[in-house]
Amino acid sequence: MNREISKFFSGAFAGIAYAHAGYAIAASNGIIDEPVFLGRKWGVGFMWTEAAVYFTIAVALGYIGWRSEPVKLQVVSAPETNGQRKQAASAASEPLSASS
Repeated sequence: MNREISKFFSGAFAGIAYAHAGYAIAASNGIIDEPVFLGRKWGVGFMWTEAAVYFTIAVALGYIGWRSEPVKLQVVSAPETNGQRKQAASAASEPLSASS
């Protein structure tokens, strides 16, 4: 998804979350009635849950939209290691001792 689209939808979901939180506050204070939809009365707790879900989506989309560009990793090639050496170990090349 394009970064600009993520920024746009982040703001849209933040606005929806803000509206749901305001509606939940108004319903809990008795300013407006709890909504009745499909024959069921939807309580204040459900409104707060909706606000939290929309806020979480807004934060996730905001992170995608405003994060810094990922660092491009460089491919580093290494010699093949299959447990075998191309050159046989020889006794002539002894390790150097630390004492002189």
